[in-house]
Amino acid sequence: MAEVDIRVAEPTDAQNILTLLHQLDTESDTFLVDADLSQITAEMEAHQIELINQTRTNFLGVAEYDGQLIGVVTVDEVDQTGEVGIAVLNEFQQNRIATALLDMTVDWAENYSQLTDLILSVYVDNIAAVKLYSNFEFEVTKTLNENRAQYQMKRQLKKA
Repeated sequence: MAEVDIRVAEPTDAQNILTLLHQLDTESDTFLVDADLSQITAEMEAHQIELINQTRTNFLGVAEYDGQLIGVVTVDEVDQTGEVGIAVLNEFQQNRIATALLDMTVDWAENYSQLTDLILSVYVDNIAAVKLYSNFEFEVTKTLNENRAQYQMKRQLKKA
């Protein structure tokens, strides 16, 4: 596989991020998109990325391969805790892209953010994701048994 660029999202990525989110929304049952994507324009998304990049509590990173965005990681702040969301297109999974995205995110959270912890939810049967998060020192704090069992996981940040 050619080199994948793991980087912070820029406003010029807006349309490509929306395209990626649409594709992830259709092909993944483990990544949930909060907003109705059909209501968001590229201009709105570009403005949102500008705002995110000005904060020390929210983060948006992407993985790019051959000019196409193939993965995304988000951190949304709630009460000084960052909620992490991460997804990679199916055809690019098992190439350590999620690992690289999470590594960049943890580095940002520990060295630049004002957050105290990172949290996330993951389906119990998503064994690869659970292992990934455990490798990054996320610990299970709660198990939710709704329609499909989920772990809530947390990592306390080590500030420099």
